[in-house]
Amino acid sequence: MAEVIVVRHGQAAFGTDDYDRLTEVGWEQARLLGEHFADAEQRFDAVFTGTMRRHRETLAGIRDALAQSSIVTPQATELPGLNEYDFHSLVGAYIALNGDLLDGGKINLADSQSFYRMLRVALMAWSRNELKNIAEPWDEFERRVRGTIGNLSGVKGRVLVVTSGGPISAMLREVLALDVETMVNTNLQAKNTGVTRYFTRGMSFSLNMFNAVPHLESSGHRHLITYT
Repeated sequence: MAEVIVVRHGQAAFGTDDYDRLTEVGWEQARLLGEHFADAEQRFDAVFTGTMRRHRETLAGIRDALAQSSIVTPQATELPGLNEYDFHSLVGAYIALNGDLLDGGKINLADSQSFYRMLRVALMAWSRNELKNIAEPWDEFERRVRGTIGNLSGVKGRVLVVTSGGPISAMLREVLALDVETMVNTNLQAKNTGVTRYFTRGMSFSLNMFNAVPHLESSGHRHLITYT
């Protein structure tokens, strides 16, 4: 039996030249989550991240807070299967096929709400294999997430996983047999540093908690609940 705690990265720098880094809010979210783990005296037997900067920085914030309580976390193993899909390319490919939907430039993709509305329809088109000239077809994305579940299934004890919203929702799709639309809707609800927990026995994963942010729910921290 193992406990797998899956964390979405802290707030990334949407609208800048380098999305793949944490904002100051993102760093604070990660540190608060680490403090929450420390208060609960949670020690991890294994740690996994994707290879993205925002994954590594989120783990660094968690690790720093744990260290303040003399809790040492193991060296992280990087799994490329935990990386996010290339959502900017997916939106670009969708626009290339459906440019008229931009309504003469009235839709501002620099605005996060507009961007994520467009991303939702792009993800559905991706799942139907309608997008052209993309590096990773939908089937390959799902296949690598299944492979990652296989990697995690053999680990014992309490496991910390730091990843992104796409792999988190794809794992849920595998475990709960979700349809694609439900998976996509779940993906776009993922909170920064949201915690999803499974109890596992081999390849059998049982969902215990999804997208929780107990470290941000006090009145002094609710302003730190974000989705980017």
